[in-house]
Amino acid sequence: MISDEEKQKIKADIVEKINSVLEKNGESFRLDNVNILKTKETVKFMGNYRVYDRRNYDSVSREINSFLKQYGDVDIKSKKIRDSGMKFTAVSFNFEL
Repeated sequence: MISDEEKQKIKADIVEKINSVLEKNGESFRLDNVNILKTKETVKFMGNYRVYDRRNYDSVSREINSFLKQYGDVDIKSKKIRDSGMKFTAVSFNFEL
């Protein structure tokens, strides 16, 4: 099991990296938080972000996914959304340590 200090460091690293990739690609969305679910055997990290410019989606997701995969097997799901005339791609991710 990882310590609380390690969990907070991983959480901060994820938020910082995802936000820097989004900012670098001119995206307005910023990730505020990564949720942590602790069980007896594992710790699960979960989060989501949005990509508004669909032309940026491939480069943004490629860079973020390669970063997240350093933590092991990551489950990543994306879905194109149209909400009140606004289009974006919602991406959720989670992995266990």
